[in-house]
Amino acid sequence: MAKAYRNSAEVLAERAMEPDQRTKGQRAPDPSNKPRQRRLIYSGTMPVPPEELPRETTLPPTNRRFTKRRVSPFNIILVLMGTAAAIVLYIGNIIAVNQLVGDIHKSDIRFQNILSEQEILKAHINQMSSLERVRKRAEDELGLRNPTDIPRWLNVDQDKIRDVEEATHEH
Repeated sequence: MAKAYRNSAEVLAERAMEPDQRTKGQRAPDPSNKPRQRRLIYSGTMPVPPEELPRETTLPPTNRRFTKRRVSPFNIILVLMGTAAAIVLYIGNIIAVNQLVGDIHKSDIRFQNILSEQEILKAHINQMSSLERVRKRAEDELGLRNPTDIPRWLNVDQDKIRDVEEATHEH
């Protein structure tokens, strides 16, 4: 009984065990007198001839014929146009991002300039509102001076305060 599936290694091992019938320059005679047929190989195994298989057995799958698909020029143009559109969108995105980065940089420089001007103005305000400067201007321009005598307590008569309050209530 023949094996259902044999791999190429088993076939080569059997051929190696047979005695060498070749002589120099001659090909080995084909042991089978059958006409040669093309054998299909699927997953490294050789199919069993259909006449040796039992009736209920199905044949293993065989290689399909290769059919070359034709690519239409419309599909090629469509793919090229899609690729071109994607490239244009990508480059446009890069340009927009670069412009935004430039705008951010300009805004950052402007912000730093405003902060430095603000610090300068704060220092100028502190200088202008210093107590020594105000006192000097008051003495020079307005003629104001600090009092030389010590302030005294005033004693007010309580009767006079009541009289003044009554007079204000009547009016």
